[in-house]
Amino acid sequence: MKNISSSIVLLLMAALFAAGCKSLEPQKPAESYKYAPVKPQTSVVSLYADLELAKLSAIVNSNTDSVLYEDNSFADNDNDNLMLKAWKNGQVKLSLKEDVLSWEMPLRIEIKKAVFLLSFNHPFGDILEAKGEITLKFKTKLSVNRDWSIQTTTTSDDYDWTMKPTVKIAGVTIPVTYIANLLLKVNLGSYSQKIDQTIASSFDFRKYAEKGWKMMFEPLKIPGGYNAWLTSTPYSVSLLPIRGVNGNIRFGLMIQADVECQLDNQPQTGKASTLPVMQSLEQPSDTFRINLLTDVPYPTIERLTFEEVRDSSYAFGSKHLTFESMHIYGSNGQLAVETKVKGSIKGTMYLTGTPYFNAVDTTLRVKNLKFDLKTKNLWLKSAKWMFNGKVERTITKAIAIPFNSNIREIEKHLTSYLNHRQLGYGFELNGKLTKITVSDLTLTPQSVKANLVFSGKMSIGIEEAALKK
Repeated sequence: MKNISSSIVLLLMAALFAAGCKSLEPQKPAESYKYAPVKPQTSVVSLYADLELAKLSAIVNSNTDSVLYEDNSFADNDNDNLMLKAWKNGQVKLSLKEDVLSWEMPLRIEIKKAVFLLSFNHPFGDILEAKGEITLKFKTKLSVNRDWSIQTTTTSDDYDWTMKPTVKIAGVTIPVTYIANLLLKVNLGSYSQKIDQTIASSFDFRKYAEKGWKMMFEPLKIPGGYNAWLTSTPYSVSLLPIRGVNGNIRFGLMIQADVECQLDNQPQTGKASTLPVMQSLEQPSDTFRINLLTDVPYPTIERLTFEEVRDSSYAFGSKHLTFESMHIYGSNGQLAVETKVKGSIKGTMYLTGTPYFNAVDTTLRVKNLKFDLKTKNLWLKSAKWMFNGKVERTITKAIAIPFNSNIREIEKHLTSYLNHRQLGYGFELNGKLTKITVSDLTLTPQSVKANLVFSGKMSIGIEEAALKK
């Protein structure tokens, strides 16, 4: 009887031991991916060409005749009894505010006025002579036609007498208002045409727009120790408002493009399309984005995460747990963690959470990491003590994977590259990066991919040779 009792005790102990050593193996969350190629966010690149106001002024003055008006007959202009001659009296002055070109023409004038008096029904004549100085003012509105030609619309903008004719004889006054309006009218018709012709013949905006457009299809090597290339694919163009910038008339375009930074792969030069038809501009923008598609392979995530937890035993009161391995994959848009554990209990656990990109330290992390429902249902029966949040917090903290150790270096080199970079043909690249974000985080069968976006402003401009020689 004693032997039977001992046998029963041994059998019960063996059964309990076997139960304690049993490995808990819940059903694995299905591995699944819904990956589609990431399209870069649209970038806006400002392309401009500057027409130097000082050079335009020099051309205008060199093409302006000395004598601008001459009337040698008293009978002209409906027998106004005036003869008038006007000379250019100094330099024509140009200034620009927004899209309106203001110009002032100083004139020196000589006037002869025929005066007829009646005495006993017999005409008696005399001629008054006077000199004066006047500055005529005009405004020319600048615009660009859809065929890329420059259009000007000129209107008069009053006048200033710097020296009025003051001769009076027999109560007759020289009609200064009439003279000023006459000069304005005559010069508005003839001189504004010269302004139009000068601008049209001196500046070919389309030529520079075409050069800049084609240049955007050429890959640009970013300096530094990394094989990084900047590529762009432009697809539409709109005209920016004409404005004055640092003594220049700036003609600008807003080009919409896909701009990407590619690593370890020298891209081919894109096939340049012809300069498209100009689109209407509803709302100007200067937002520029460089899209960098980068990824972290799952083996890298597994290795770095496991290195954080493998050498530690985690206590749960009188119980303890040690992580034996890690396997990470994608499951229905979530990051799934498969980990084998040993200690007070043995088996496989599955947790799922939402991956995200931490822009502060450019790392991949996970949030809302929870036990998979099938794992929880199975393990609650044997290890309720484990569900106090410690496992989730431990693995969440361990997942802090650098997306790419080169990102900060690439950002530094991009910043340097965008600062007054000469591109050839007289063009200069200027830009400034302001922040880094991630637009998409996607789980693929091989890795977690992120579309990193370096945001800022960028322009391509030409300041030299904008005037035809």
